[in-house]
Amino acid sequence: MSGTVVVDSKGRVVLPKKIREQADITVNTRLVARVKGKGKIELINPDILLLKAQEIGAKKLADWREEDHEATKLLTKLVRAHDKAD
Repeated sequence: MSGTVVVDSKGRVVLPKKIREQADITVNTRLVARVKGKGKIELINPDILLLKAQEIGAKKLADWREEDHEATKLLTKLVRAHDKAD
């Protein structure tokens, strides 16, 4: 769906009711505004961005094992060396 809106002298835009309803935008909904090119702005609910980031993180870290992390290996080695010294 699309519609025409007007930018007022203070830079405000009113989104038509049908567009708000279709996009599930309600009163006090916070939106992230991103410039997508000259004359083009995208409005996104930050919750959607958060879910996308979580999905990407889950995929990227699916095979993550803390014990394989270099810093964890070094800390484990230091703790074991300290325990042996005591």
